[in-house]
Amino acid sequence: MVNFLLLQENIIEYSKKDIDEGNTPQKIYEVCSCIREAFCLSYSIRKGNNLFIYSYEENLLLSFIGTKLRYLGPDERSQALLLLKALELGKNVVPKVEPEMIKSTPGIYSTKFIEDSLPFNYFNNFFNGNVYLVIDDIESINQELGSQFLDKKVERIINNDLYIIPTYTISAQKSGFIDGFREMKNINFVSLSKIKSIENKILYINFRKDHLETP
Repeated sequence: MVNFLLLQENIIEYSKKDIDEGNTPQKIYEVCSCIREAFCLSYSIRKGNNLFIYSYEENLLLSFIGTKLRYLGPDERSQALLLLKALELGKNVVPKVEPEMIKSTPGIYSTKFIEDSLPFNYFNNFFNGNVYLVIDDIESINQELGSQFLDKKVERIINNDLYIIPTYTISAQKSGFIDGFREMKNINFVSLSKIKSIENKILYINFRKDHLETP
């Protein structure tokens, strides 16, 4: 199993009309590409994967659970519509001390956390392995967050655990989410600086997982 967590600063607004008219925001297409690379094979879905998308400003988490996922097609329109439905549901979810997973469509859930509460314990329901922060530049991370922020050992990508992939630059001012994970688990890092797009980082991690599974 591979778990992916995309960190976003905020939710990008769009509508079904935008999708129908071909005006879907580029950042939404990028998220859709990540969904596709996390799950879509030529003729099937990767049931062993989970994808989480967390919006920091809204304290909203979308969960794509591979074992329960249905209706996800390989095309961007299908992905954008499913994502839109989950986002619209999430806006109306009432945050609770013990948050609930509200089903949008089979396998896709919206969860909203109360103010100043972060979803660290939530992830214990899905994995009990290691946490890896996927980064591009080790030196900049050390400069921004201090040399003690992360272990200096670059870990191999293996067939389990959670891979956190920020879609924005991690800095000392925006490190609260990562710091919270550090209180729960030790965080290692994986440097994929030669792979520029986020979806291709996901593709590479899946490739490594598939390679390890091949006898």
